[in-house]
Formats: sequence, structure tokens, C-alpha cells
Amino acid sequence: MAMIEIRSLAPKDIETLGDLHFPWSSREKTIAQWTLYFQEHQQGIRKAQIVLQQNSIVGYGHLLFQSEYPEFKNNDIPEIQALWIFDPFRNKGLGTKLIRHLETLACEKGYTKIGIGVGLYKDYGPAQRLYHHLGFSPNGEGVTYKYAPVIAGEAHPVDDDLILWLTKTLYTP
Repeated sequence: MAMIEIRSLAPKDIETLGDLHFPWSSREKTIAQWTLYFQEHQQGIRKAQIVLQQNSIVGYGHLLFQSEYPEFKNNDIPEIQALWIFDPFRNKGLGTKLIRHLETLACEKGYTKIGIGVGLYKDYGPAQRLYHHLGFSPNGEGVTYKYAPVIAGEAHPVDDDLILWLTKTLYTP
């Protein structure tokens, strides 16, 4: 496999990421979102990380220090967020490398636990398996919809806002 680098988001990356926007977004919205991520990175709200292979962006992920998910926020658990590896580069260990990198960043800040949310429908199947393989387990608080607990009998769409939250204990050397 070619040389892999994981580093912090730089201003020069924002335009490149804009060119890589997803079909459900526009270039302008993507640039605006990454500009906000860079500002939050500079302010210490998040650590925005880029995965590069041969100097090309092949993925990214964030470590958000104050999650919007109340259980993580109230218990000072940083959240791995917006984890993405582009399709041609999947199943090569890059997601694992990125998660391990984000765990290291959390350890360096003194955290002993880290969290991540995962969707429930089939598109999230590979992520569900990966997170389990890497030692994440459900936090026991059930599923949320838009960060609010799902109550038995309520109906919610099965979309990206229906989330199962996972945590992992971090071991510092």
C-alpha cells in the first residue's frame, strides 16, 4: 500500500474537499461546512483530520471535544464524528488507522473514554462491524433520533439521524 499520512486539516484542503463534495450537497455548502470545521479546529472545539495517500485526500474524520449527544456531553466523552473513507480506498485498513489516530489524540488530551455514533440501516453495516472489531460497544442508553432518546412505540424514519451510541475505554501507556 502507498504511503498513508494522517494530519490536521489545513486551509489548502478546503477547496480540494469542496471538489470532492457528495451528491447530496453542493460545492458551496461543502466549502462552507469545511470552513466551519477549520474554524472549530483552530478554536480547539474539534480536531479535524485528513487522510492522505500519495498527497491525495482519501478520507477524513473529526474528534469533537464537546458532543451534541447529551450522554457524551454530560460525561465529558469526546466523539469521533464525520468519519469517512472514499469508496475506492475502503477495506484497506484506513478507517482503522484513522480511528486509532483519533483515539491517540483523545489520550493526549487526558480522556479515558471515547464515543462514536452509528446509523442503523444497511449502509452502516461495515462501520458497525468495524467499530465492534475495534472494541466499541453500545453505551446502554438505547437509540436516539436527532440526539433525543427513542421511546418505545414512537415512530421515526430510519435515516442518518437514528443513531446507536457506542463507547470505548482508552488505555494510556
